Amino acid sequence: MTSALTDTTVVWLHPLHIGESEDGVCEVGRVDTGDFIELPAEGVDLVRWLGEGLPLGEVRRRFAERYGTEPDLADFLDGMASCGFLRVDAATGDGGATVGSGGPATGAGTPLSPGAGPSRRGVAVLANLPPHRVSWLLAPPMRLLYVGSWLTVPLLLVLVPSLRPTPADAFLLDGVLANALVVAAVAWMLVLLHELAHAATVRALGVTGRLSISRRLWFLVAQTEMSAVRSVPRRRRYAPYLAGLTWDLLLMSACLVLQLAGLHEQLVRGVVYTLTLSVVYQFLVFMRTDIYYVLGNWLRLGDLMGDTRRWLANQTRRLVGRGPGHDLGGVPARELRIIRWYAPFYLLGSLAVTAALLALTVPAMVTMVGLAIDGLDSPVDGLAFWNGVGFLALVALQLATFGWVFVTERRTAA
Repeated sequence: MTSALTDTTVVWLHPLHIGESEDGVCEVGRVDTGDFIELPAEGVDLVRWLGEGLPLGEVRRRFAERYGTEPDLADFLDGMASCGFLRVDAATGDGGATVGSGGPATGAGTPLSPGAGPSRRGVAVLANLPPHRVSWLLAPPMRLLYVGSWLTVPLLLVLVPSLRPTPADAFLLDGVLANALVVAAVAWMLVLLHELAHAATVRALGVTGRLSISRRLWFLVAQTEMSAVRSVPRRRRYAPYLAGLTWDLLLMSACLVLQLAGLHEQLVRGVVYTLTLSVVYQFLVFMRTDIYYVLGNWLRLGDLMGDTRRWLANQTRRLVGRGPGHDLGGVPARELRIIRWYAPFYLLGSLAVTAALLALTVPAMVTMVGLAIDGLDSPVDGLAFWNGVGFLALVALQLATFGWVFVTERRTAA
């Protein structure tokens, strides 16, 4: 909420990065937090003048001189505050005016960092690592290695059928509980390495990512929030977006070569199987996967998925004779055309994944839970009893974590 603003009030902003103009808008945001929005030329001018420490009266005068109308600075500053762009007690002048966080960023532009903001979650990863220590990751010789991994994996899987992963590769041990624990440990270790590849590449560009637990539809995932890469040119953003996938393919290449050399340990095949699922998952662009961000960067989009959900909500309301519930007036016409193409794909993909979960995963899980419960009737000193206890504890932990993430994200969105 903005109060007691006068012409002599001076508002202090955090250091903001202003990107190049694309389609009449610029990306503006804080590199230290990764919070970015899109602003038209008028908003960019306001940010520049406020950043120079000019009093609001001078800002109004310059805006009116350039655009022929006075700006609604109260609304604009409310938007800047809700994005976390204003310093605490950031305004000074007659009457001791202050500016603080308030309502939605109606005057601040289109958010580009879903889930970001002053309350966003996650732990900064490799924040104290000097960028020059990992700059070699982006050197030309390394790019040749990366391209080689993208070519090697599909080539080997096509030419050598015996290397192709099968569901049997997921069984590393004989015991059900022991196998579940080992597979979960291997899978999450691979996920952590995937996210560290993102974080290291982001750091090589001089910015920092944040690691957190999130969800994609009904899947619990780890993610590296790297909105701060919007401070670098678009052509340089592909490296951090593709870093996790590239690491997966490098590791897969090594495992496949080991198998060609005669090492057929079940763990090696299990790693290939798990990485194959991970790579396929990253191409499901109806979720916020790595390739989704690559696509958004290539097409120069803001919040494609968020805007698509709002567009679908408006279309649903229109079908039942109600007015739109979301204002999409700030979304560029070019992006709206892409949304109309993306929306059916997003909707059908989400429905297909949900249907597969209900038809395949849920029945299998119900059966295994039933077997685990039956095991509780066994003697306490028997293996069946402790297999049941361990499996139920593992399921409960995953469901509780998913529920916590779901509730936390809903509260943040609200």
